Amino acid sequence: MRFRHILSLICLATLPLLAQEKATDLPKVTAFECPKYPSKADSMRLQGMVRMQITTDGHAVSDVKLTSGHPLLAPDAIKNVRTWKFADHTPTTLTVDYHYVFEGRFKRDPVSKCDAKMELPTKVTVSTTMPSF
Repeated sequence: MRFRHILSLICLATLPLLAQEKATDLPKVTAFECPKYPSKADSMRLQGMVRMQITTDGHAVSDVKLTSGHPLLAPDAIKNVRTWKFADHTPTTLTVDYHYVFEGRFKRDPVSKCDAKMELPTKVTVSTTMPSF
């Protein structure tokens, strides 16, 4: 009984290390186009998240499967993620979330040269100002 308890504690202690290892296994995005807020969604005051499963061939996105997202937001997210290029890696499949929000326009990032928050390869946040009518 005591052995199981000790084994459980060891397993729990190593979970954060496994999660870090998993994060480092993600491919590095080396090139991409900056995403933009879809103009129709912007004018309709539409916010939301688009979730996709992307598959890579070791260099680029080879397949995209939409798992959730509004029909006015999804096409722009899919089009943008297809521009991604990666450092050489073993082909893989991962989940990518695009968040479209009204948090005001983000300042241009000096590294990515985009006015979107790029937490690649798993999250992209694109913001615009709330349209006034």
